[in-house]
Amino acid sequence: MKRCNSLLTLLCAFTIFPVCVMAQNTQARPDIILHNAKVLTVDNNFSMAEAVAVTGQKIAAVGKNADITKLAGPNTQVIDVKGRTIVPGLIDTHRHMYNYAENTYGGEFGPEEFRRYPVDWRGVTSKEDVLNQIKGMMDKYKFKPGEWVYFVNQLMFISGGTVEQAKILYDDLSRFDIDKVAPNHPVILSMGIPDFMGVMVNTKALDILMAQHGDIIKTYGRYWITPGGLMDGHLEPPASRLALPYTYDRSPEILAKMYKGDMHEMTSMGMTTVTTRLPKDSVAAYKLLESRGELTVRVAYGNIEAFGTVKDFKKELPVLAKQVGTGTDKVWITGVGPTAVDGVTTRACTDQKRLKAYGVIDSWFPSGQCHYDIEYRGAKGKSGPIRGNYYREWTLESGMAGLRFANVHVAGDRSHALIFNLVEQIQQQKGPQATKNWAVDHCDQVNPADFKRAAKLGIIFSCYVARSIEEGKEKADSYGEKVAHTFLSPVKSLLDAGAKVVLESDTNSYIWNDIEKCVTRKDKHGNVWGPQEKVDRTIALRMITRWAADYVLRGDQLGSIEPGKIADILVLDKDYMSVPEEEIHTVQADVNVFDGKIVYVRSAFAKENNLRPAGALISSYKELVATRKPTTIRGLGGG
Repeated sequence: MKRCNSLLTLLCAFTIFPVCVMAQNTQARPDIILHNAKVLTVDNNFSMAEAVAVTGQKIAAVGKNADITKLAGPNTQVIDVKGRTIVPGLIDTHRHMYNYAENTYGGEFGPEEFRRYPVDWRGVTSKEDVLNQIKGMMDKYKFKPGEWVYFVNQLMFISGGTVEQAKILYDDLSRFDIDKVAPNHPVILSMGIPDFMGVMVNTKALDILMAQHGDIIKTYGRYWITPGGLMDGHLEPPASRLALPYTYDRSPEILAKMYKGDMHEMTSMGMTTVTTRLPKDSVAAYKLLESRGELTVRVAYGNIEAFGTVKDFKKELPVLAKQVGTGTDKVWITGVGPTAVDGVTTRACTDQKRLKAYGVIDSWFPSGQCHYDIEYRGAKGKSGPIRGNYYREWTLESGMAGLRFANVHVAGDRSHALIFNLVEQIQQQKGPQATKNWAVDHCDQVNPADFKRAAKLGIIFSCYVARSIEEGKEKADSYGEKVAHTFLSPVKSLLDAGAKVVLESDTNSYIWNDIEKCVTRKDKHGNVWGPQEKVDRTIALRMITRWAADYVLRGDQLGSIEPGKIADILVLDKDYMSVPEEEIHTVQADVNVFDGKIVYVRSAFAKENNLRPAGALISSYKELVATRKPTTIRGLGGG
């Protein structure tokens, strides 16, 4: 808490309702006062107060009703919240908001606007069925000479598909087949997994990649080969990551229209900051919204274009390190990293023995996509020869250069162990500061044997608790009950070991459901997974506010209701601290104060209190969901 002006020291001395007024300008009067509230400040002591005052962008004072309301001036908007609970704005530390927005609000746009052309797998029984569709679209859209074309297969092996479909896409199709129907354009074809984990290209595209990045691809791969030793067009990282930037050429204006709808949903939930990996065209779209004054969620993002393209680690990584933390207070860079060091579900990198098949593509990835493993060269029986491991070299050299590792998907116990090994090597050479604020996302499968080691290393864990729990039965069937109860988002055990843990959604879920799962550990069927990993409500709230602010490198500005911090504040319709645990998911934001301005008021609250601030969104989450315009082009953005 900032030191108070001497004239107001008495106000700061209250123990039940601590008050501190930022009095840098004693003439300034608050713009907004919220009073008659139960304010959960989420400060170091989880203090409670009755009122909060906002001046400009900042929180000016927190304390008792009488002390705060007397600060009001003639132009102060004073709002009686009638006993409601007030909390800091929520910070989601891993949410693929851009592709969820495209999938959910892209219905009015076609393939030409998306720059993604769908291949329908309904009725596909052979590679000819796929090739005929590609040829039909090549003829229909009359692409410009040399234009890159991205065909998105409308199937995802993470949550569906068949072995027969996988055989067509993985075993039967090759770049030579695509060449027959698209000989004059560089082509990318998705592989039924997130695009950053693998794509297929034709010869025209491969020639471009080899001309520009051949030394990296030959050294580090990963590419699949034919029985005769030729590259067949299937690429895994880092090679696949070199192709994707050619697809990041969509119109920021069009993307901004989609993103705005999803942003309104997040605002209605009470989210004020989200961190995620973003391609450059998405960054441009969010910056466009910011320039128009329409951005109501802070966007803290991981740079994803650099990984794979950097050739001289010692020269280029220090330059990237200087970019981390830069930007505005609404859009900034939180890290530069590999995006993912393994697959997910069937492709998670694990040492656990599978008791049964986890997915339809298990036979291609029997131990997952283990990118840190020196011996992993690609799918079983497909991989070409490589001499180095780009992932390991990138990570080690990042530590040497002071480049922050964050916004990186890690979804397997073996992957966690391997990254801990690398962090230990870095700290032995450069000290703990070299990996300060390094973070791993998901904590999908973390071996209990590594809890204390991870805590000692100072790694931040961003955990998708709700998703882990909903996959509990599947994990139990695949790896056994012990793994399902002890490896999946082990929040309490990591905290007890001394680790830093924050909360992510990973999906476009209603965020209060994710908070509830931290407290109950119950899946949708009522089954409890890892009961020992339950945390209380105060911990769950800290995970998605104050502690999450440290993940996004803004712990001194965001995450709690304290004088001097930016005013991201929520008024809730229910008392978060007393609502039944199984009803936490029903909590709604009545008011969302973002950057010192009221940007959202729930319809019912607006009617009850005649509150309709200029420029604010007056709606509800339910009403906003009803306005969705889903696209028929699935798999956008990579997930």
